Order: sequence, then structure tokens, then C-alpha cells
Amino acid sequence: MKILAISSRIPSSGKKGDQVVSFFRLMHLARSNTVVLVCFGDITKAEDREAKQALEALGIVVHFVLWKPFVALAHLLKAIFNPLMPFQCALFQSGEFKRTVNTLRIGFKPDALYCVMVRVFPNIAQNKSRVFVDMVDSMGLNFSRRVSMAKGLKRWLLDLECRRVCRFERNVALQATQSFVVSKIDQKSIGIDKVHAIPLGIDMQQFNKNRGNPKPGPVIAFTGNMGYQPNIDAVQWFIQNCWPQIKSLIPEVQLIIAGSNPHPSVLAFGKHESAIKVTGRVPSVAAILNTASVAIAPMQSGSGMQFKILEAMACATPTVTTSLGLGDISATPGKDIMVADSSPDFIQAVLSLLASTQLSAAIGDSGMEYVRNHHSWEAINEQFVEICGIS
Repeated sequence: MKILAISSRIPSSGKKGDQVVSFFRLMHLARSNTVVLVCFGDITKAEDREAKQALEALGIVVHFVLWKPFVALAHLLKAIFNPLMPFQCALFQSGEFKRTVNTLRIGFKPDALYCVMVRVFPNIAQNKSRVFVDMVDSMGLNFSRRVSMAKGLKRWLLDLECRRVCRFERNVALQATQSFVVSKIDQKSIGIDKVHAIPLGIDMQQFNKNRGNPKPGPVIAFTGNMGYQPNIDAVQWFIQNCWPQIKSLIPEVQLIIAGSNPHPSVLAFGKHESAIKVTGRVPSVAAILNTASVAIAPMQSGSGMQFKILEAMACATPTVTTSLGLGDISATPGKDIMVADSSPDFIQAVLSLLASTQLSAAIGDSGMEYVRNHHSWEAINEQFVEICGIS
């Protein structure tokens, strides 16, 4: 089968959530199908070239379209007067992208289109082709949770975008042949029968238990894209509500915040306290997790399923999250993972793991087994192709 994939960002195993999901989807599809990809990318950037080469090594033909800020700004301004167009999607509208897709539809003649997230959907001219959309998570649910935490003008703007996004992603789900999210909670939020929930997978070769180097003392780790607002909210909540008491009881404890694009407010935490280290992007998230005593994911907003939780569990690092962070992950609280929503309960969960090597090892090993049994990319992608009817 010939498959034309389109994405706002180049699929890559070491980047953001949608890039990771689409990389492993395409890797699976390319085994027995001919795959061509169109995405925004810049061949002059080393990281884009490397990601392109990784895909080409799988037999995937990659076409880059340069994302142009002035074009994005023009579409953003037009979207102000179009209540049907989310600003998230306007940013990725591109005449050049549309022309590239249309040219390939004529020349390549794909049997199906695979679209990564709803952001690039406006660049698809509708016809009779089968279209499969990996929404990853519900952007509408994500924005609705962020609205509840915002105030003033920011709240008004988020609410405006939330209403647009909710309407748009439902329309996409109705137009697409099948759509996919990683959580039943997100599936229910969209509320369209053709939306399927398939969980995230984890690369077990990359994320595994490797305790070769001794821990440098008690270390708490938070990993993720630190320019992403739900991650910023989570770190701020933990440092403001939990960190002072933990630090007072265990003076030698360290907090490592690892992830690309740290927001200035996150960087400020590292500048004001030596026990807090904000690393920015790291060569290996798994290495950070394997030196951590405890991984935390105190999510207060966001949607979908959290890679950071599954990655930590895969490394046998005992993990503490909130009910919102746990979401649709079917791990057993108190056995595979610790779940706490109030700051006193979260503090106690972290302290109990730092105080007991036996409890820490039990939770960590059980969490690792859970991920191995439930989040294999091979099994998850088999579900995907079966629903799509792709060989």
C-alpha cells in the first residue's frame, strides 16, 4: 500500500510526544508499505537532517517544507476573523505545503493519508482518499484544563482557542476515516465514534533499568519539554507546594528538571537555589531517570498520556504522579506507581520512597514490569494497522 504521511514536525524518536508517536507508527508502516512523508523542516539544521536520515534509513521518502514565520503570522491574523479556524492550525497553514501534498497525491497516488495531529489538517484538500489522523491527545481537553487554571486576559484567550479547537477536532474526527488518541479520557472528550484510544508505547531498548553508576545522593527528577505549559505548571506547583518541606527534612536532596526549551520561570528556580538543577535538553533522558531516586509528574493540567511517567517506570524509577497525570494509565496505585493529589500527600509519597529502599525497589520493579507488559510499540502498532485495515 502507498501511504502519504503529513506532519507539522518531523517524526523523531527523541523529541516531543507527537514526534515520537509518529516515528514509531511510520517505522511500523514502512515495513510492508511504501511511505512518503511531507513535514515542516529545515535541512540547514543538524537535528532536522539527522531525523530525516533516520527516517530515510527506514525506507521513508521525506519532503521538507520550510516553515516561514511571516506566512504563519499572515494566517494567524486571518484566523482572528474566522471563528472556525483554531490559531494552533493557522500557524501551520502553508500554500507551499498544500502544493507539495497535492503534487504527491497526483504523482505518488497514495492509497491512504496519515495525518499527525489536527494542526496540519487544513493543508489537506478533501477527496475520496482514506485519511487516518493520529490526534495523539485531545487538544480541546488540553485547553479546557488550562483555561481552568488561568486568569484575566490569558483565561479569555485560552477559552476562545478552546472553543475553536473543540469544534475543529470534532469536525476532523467526522471527516477522517479513523482517528486515534492515546487515552480513553481524551476519546470521551471528543465524543465521536470513529475516534479510537490506543495507548503510548515505550522504546524498551532506550528506556530500561541501568543502575551501573551509583546515585549521587537523594535525587528527584522531572523530565519533559519545559517550554510546554502543563509541564511548567507541574514544576511550579511542586516547587511552591512540596519542595520546601522535602528540602527541610532532607537537606541533601536535589531536584533535577531535565528537558528542552526551559521557560524563564523554570530557569529562575535553578538560579535561585543550588539544589535545583535545570539542565535543558539532555543527551539521554534514560540516564537522568536511572540516576534519580524518585521521578515526579505532579500534573495539574494537560491531556493525553504522559510519556514521562511511562519512561520513568520503564527505567524502574519509582514514580509519583497526580490522578490527572495517571489519567488512563492502568498501572495500580500503591503497587506500580504512587498517586497523590494534595501537597501533603504528594510530599509524604516522595518522602516514603526516599526513606525506604525496599519500598522504592518494589514500586520501581513493579512499574517496570507493568510497562513491559502493556506498552510495547510492536503490540500497540499492530492494533493501529488492524483498525486502519492496513497490511
